[in-house]
Amino acid sequence: MTTTKLPAVITAFIKATNDHDADAFIASFAKDAMVNDFARSFWGTAEIKKWSDKEMIGDKVTFGIDEVVEHYGEYIVTALTDGAYDKTKSPDPTYLDYFFSVSGDKIVRMIVTKNKAKSAPVT
Repeated sequence: MTTTKLPAVITAFIKATNDHDADAFIASFAKDAMVNDFARSFWGTAEIKKWSDKEMIGDKVTFGIDEVVEHYGEYIVTALTDGAYDKTKSPDPTYLDYFFSVSGDKIVRMIVTKNKAKSAPVT
């Protein structure tokens, strides 16, 4: 486990998210990519776009990178995550772990989970 620099496509994905740029966001993914956001799977760019238009771009989600780890070709980004989503059941602060698999210049898999060690307990 080592801290490392991110591939350009993940950096572009984070920039697109922070800029709320829906076109650049979806362009980061392969056509047959899979996103799993808290145990909900979205397959292909059409489903990922529906999800992101509401819950990422629509909710104006932002990432503040806390840690980056490369592990056997996979990338794990721990990020302070914020946005205009309903925070009534979210910890403050909220740190999420984003697990990325990249093939060529596209994200082929992204899995999102809460980082319990860094997030505040929910009261």
